[in-house]
Amino acid sequence: MDKYLDEIRSYLGVLDKSIVDKEIANIKTVLEQNMNGKSFEDLALVSALEQAKEILKSYGVNSEIVLQKENYFKRKGKELIDGFVHLFDIMSKNNFKANLKIVFDIIVLFVFISLVKIPFIAIRNIGESLLNNINFALAYDIWGIAIEFVYIVVAIMIFINVFPRWYKNLKVVPKDDKPKKVVSEVKSMGNDLESISLSDNDNK
Repeated sequence: MDKYLDEIRSYLGVLDKSIVDKEIANIKTVLEQNMNGKSFEDLALVSALEQAKEILKSYGVNSEIVLQKENYFKRKGKELIDGFVHLFDIMSKNNFKANLKIVFDIIVLFVFISLVKIPFIAIRNIGESLLNNINFALAYDIWGIAIEFVYIVVAIMIFINVFPRWYKNLKVVPKDDKPKKVVSEVKSMGNDLESISLSDNDNK
């Protein structure tokens, strides 16, 4: 039951906390009354998502828009976390050369994000040149801060969209812990040939 209620609560972040607490308490009371000796699993319940939609609708909130936005950020956050977990897991099992390539790829990604700032710098400079004609110093600062903010948002969006896709398909390149047997076998063969040739010479 607690998991079900927590899932409903997770969809109601747009509402005031006191309202959410009241709705969750009401649902919990109804569930406990309907159980009446039954287990929670025996109840024929709508999904937590559908229950949350009904609650949002009762407060005049467009549930489709709100939940679509929340689901997007939750999905992207989960993808990013899973990407980091997968990356660290792969790197812990990889050999040095494979990890070096991964580090290089990460550097390339950050270099690319840095290069994206070039057009923002150009736009900032154009705006600043136009604002020079206005006797309002604060507008100059606001323009610079606004451009930096937009760049940061764009950089974050690039990272959270590129990083998980880039690293989710990484495969483990095992560490070469096993001793090479080929060299010893070659040496062994060489010794056998040498002994054969020596024995032949002795026979002659």
